[in-house]
Amino acid sequence: MSIELNKKINSFADLNERERALLPSEQDILFYKESGWYASDIVIPEDLIASAIEGADAFYRGERDYKVANINEVANSQSEMVLRNNEFVTLQKKELRAVGFHPMISAIAATLCNTSEIRLFADSLLCKYPTKAQERGIVGWHTDKAYWPTCTSDKIITVWIPLQDCTIDMGPVTYIDGSHKWKNETALKSFYSFNNQNLLDFEDYLKQNKANHKRSAMTLKKGQVSFHNCHVIHCSLPNTSQKRRLALALHLQDASNVYQKVYKDNGEQIVIGYDKLCANDADGNPNYKDEQFFPLLFRAD
Repeated sequence: MSIELNKKINSFADLNERERALLPSEQDILFYKESGWYASDIVIPEDLIASAIEGADAFYRGERDYKVANINEVANSQSEMVLRNNEFVTLQKKELRAVGFHPMISAIAATLCNTSEIRLFADSLLCKYPTKAQERGIVGWHTDKAYWPTCTSDKIITVWIPLQDCTIDMGPVTYIDGSHKWKNETALKSFYSFNNQNLLDFEDYLKQNKANHKRSAMTLKKGQVSFHNCHVIHCSLPNTSQKRRLALALHLQDASNVYQKVYKDNGEQIVIGYDKLCANDADGNPNYKDEQFFPLLFRAD
């Protein structure tokens, strides 16, 4: 079965009056610019979330509605690890697509980024199973942009959609407020690691260099969604509750983002996993507007 994306591109015109009222206000946009993150009101209907949970369970059983080529090039956990991560699920399962491609998601993202277009860059279905605090289950401090140096934009936005009420003991995503403004501080980059289970070294760095920093944990209600800039430093702790923590994360490109060549200090060219998935552009470079993997989701009126 080939990928058959819904060709409809959302716009503000697709929102009803109630949904328009839930878009970020000018004050919310200013908060996002200062803090680097924003938490919405309840914007995803409960029935869509219930369907998405069923779709996630079906995905874990191996059921697919659409086929993605080269899926082995991206994270695709096959078992119940403490933290299970599967990418590009909205391109494979219709119930997850219905949530991830909901017009409110892209409309809020476009409003916060002040962009005319929103395009998918990647997504992840993240299941954090209950565990003990001393066991694995930490998502270490990192920024999303650190993994995407080939992207030109500093406005790429990540959307975190918990599929249940998310309490503090479930290990919600936690942001360091305003840390997107630290993006040029190279000393920070040595601490970034998604898989780092030991956060103590970075904690010491923060105490010594960022003593007044503030953290915000996204203890959201089902249907609420958080958004963060690609330079915001964030992590999440183990899920020590009695329930699994299921969430869908989307990484969304603004209109300005394109591919750029970047190199390591030794001169080796950096290639990210997504570069191996998509088609090339006329110059032979990865095309971050390839509709098969990076579909256009939103265009402003």
